[in-house]
Amino acid sequence: MWQYALWGLIGAAANRALLILEVSERVKKWPWTPPDGPGGGIYAASIALHLGIATASTAALATTAIISNGLTAFGFGVGAPVVVKKASQYAIRLLPPEPPEPAREIVGGE
Repeated sequence: MWQYALWGLIGAAANRALLILEVSERVKKWPWTPPDGPGGGIYAASIALHLGIATASTAALATTAIISNGLTAFGFGVGAPVVVKKASQYAIRLLPPEPPEPAREIVGGE
């Protein structure tokens, strides 16, 4: 199972590398440099989260019969962050809306 998680990690790294190259070509510089970018620390944290989501998702899926070889694990690692993002958006939509805050009464002419 750990081999499939590793393939998922490699797939996510390949996906992230392509995204960095695409953005770098579009903005004509490294995408994390200030003032337009978030800075190196924030960017590194986002990459670590991206890779972690893909590795954990691939490892969880590897316990089933869905992932049966390295190529499947690699492919799931490439797409896992997008799938998890979409699933979380659907889950948030299922939550009940928050009730509105009660109106505050203005006392003393404020």
